[in-house]
Amino acid sequence: MAIYSTQVTVTTTAQVIVNLDNVTQHVSIESKGNTYLGPSTVTGSNGFHLANNQSAQLVIPEGCDLWAVTDTGTHAVSLLIARVD
Repeated sequence: MAIYSTQVTVTTTAQVIVNLDNVTQHVSIESKGNTYLGPSTVTGSNGFHLANNQSAQLVIPEGCDLWAVTDTGTHAVSLLIARVD
């Protein structure tokens, strides 16, 4: 098992924040602004909404990735990822 943390700047263009991998990934996410999570087609109207200073824990299955977008401006999203080998 490997654990790492990172911070990503999210913009109004959808971007991958957790890359697909050949193992399951347990992800803790904290948003510093309105963030919408989902697949590569994520938008403010179809994504899972995380409000400012809200956090979530997700399990990303093997072979999947996670994308994020914001509705205005840019802001940081903090990630703590545990890869289960």
